[in-house]
Amino acid sequence: MKIRLLQSLALGVLIYSLSSCLSKVVLEDDLIVQQNEAKIQQYISSQKLTMQKATNGVYYAITKSNPTGRQMIYGDTIRLHYVIKSLTDSVIASSSVAKNQPFVFFHNGSNTNIFLKMLLLMKEGEQATFILPSELAGGSQSFSNLPANSPVRCDITFFKTYGEEQNIDAYVAQNKINVTEKVEAVSTTTGYTNYVRYIRVKDGAADLVTGKVAKLKYTGRLLNGYVFDSNVNKTDSLNYTVGGSNSFVQGFLIGVAKMRLGEKATIIFPSGLGYGRTGSGSKVPGESPLIFDIEIVALKDK
Repeated sequence: MKIRLLQSLALGVLIYSLSSCLSKVVLEDDLIVQQNEAKIQQYISSQKLTMQKATNGVYYAITKSNPTGRQMIYGDTIRLHYVIKSLTDSVIASSSVAKNQPFVFFHNGSNTNIFLKMLLLMKEGEQATFILPSELAGGSQSFSNLPANSPVRCDITFFKTYGEEQNIDAYVAQNKINVTEKVEAVSTTTGYTNYVRYIRVKDGAADLVTGKVAKLKYTGRLLNGYVFDSNVNKTDSLNYTVGGSNSFVQGFLIGVAKMRLGEKATIIFPSGLGYGRTGSGSKVPGESPLIFDIEIVALKDK
């Protein structure tokens, strides 16, 4: 009985200690939030700013409006010019405005990206001023010119968002293309989900046989119509080993794998399944969706 009593007392002391520690942490966090709010309000007043508070806690003011601008969505590539400062006007970080080199990142939905907390409140072509409480910025981390738990100001003077999937959909709609199938694929280079638009132009006569070599005629184009590669007017055809190893871009392989002997098809896919952000030589710029018109003209043994 005595042992049980001592165990109960020890457990009670432990629970009390933990509760006290947790309460202390909560009180400290609350105090930081209150101090941040006071600093932000004082700063807004001293700078004579008119700002709104978003639901995520960010204060913002659109200083140059563009009501018809596109809002960024998941999968977009973002370019922006920015300056992040402390509320005492010390520059923490900035893009290279003098060299006209915007900061570039891919919108993958990460909650740790500070810009996603701001850019969702903007449209392409707009300029804005933001103030972020410390919990949305550096938090308890300190920098040489920014103490821990300090709110920051961010001015964005250039914002451009680019979505290849949306551009492809617009191209398909504008040209009244009837997509036979939209194939989902995870990019082997980026890890993100992309889509191959497969358009059957002429039915095939027979299935491709694993291990044999398919002979292809093809033309590669950009969305603007520029032909960057073709073997249609050449005597040689492109060899594709059915079910084997082929050194073609991922989107091309996905499209050809759906074809039959004698079939003609057009496939359209974003750069994540093509030549990526770097492109291919001088003919295919980075972040370029690709169009391939393909015909399987023969099937032979190796």
